[in-house]
Amino acid sequence: MSFELWSLAYSIRVLFSYKNCAVAPAMNQNIQLRDVEAGDLAFIFEHQRDPVAVAMVDFRSRDAMEFAAHWQKLLADDTVLKQTVVVDGAVAGHIGSWTADGKRELGYWLDRAFWGRGIATAAITAYLRLESIRPLYASVAKHNVASLRVLEKCGFTVAPASAEPSDASHFLLTLPAL
Repeated sequence: MSFELWSLAYSIRVLFSYKNCAVAPAMNQNIQLRDVEAGDLAFIFEHQRDPVAVAMVDFRSRDAMEFAAHWQKLLADDTVLKQTVVVDGAVAGHIGSWTADGKRELGYWLDRAFWGRGIATAAITAYLRLESIRPLYASVAKHNVASLRVLEKCGFTVAPASAEPSDASHFLLTLPAL
């Protein structure tokens, strides 16, 4: 393992140990997007470890070393558009888009403390002004009704099963070309 990878994993553990709990934002929250910074990774790491959120998205969270390796790769890849969602100064989550199998895909994660306040919809709406590639695809666990609704509010539609088959546990959504 490289020193840089080890250092990133160590930093995540150290930063997490000093992490302050986020306070749920007020109704008039200030939502901003910015480039992902190294200091955000401790928060993003913890977000993906929340067992309730993990069950909601049908995702296996990564341990510190896997997470560090994954984010080292993402941060070095200029074709991946990655943004931190900041709400009233707190790291609330992140949004990213990447190309896989010739399709541009979108994914996002919001800390559970920020669910149910319209933050995901506002953040994705802002992100779609940065990400101009269309069509854009997103995969959502079928039981994750809230995320499905967020994406629909942002213009995504569930792809017809005959045109874009998805696995039995997820819907494939598409944001069509402009």
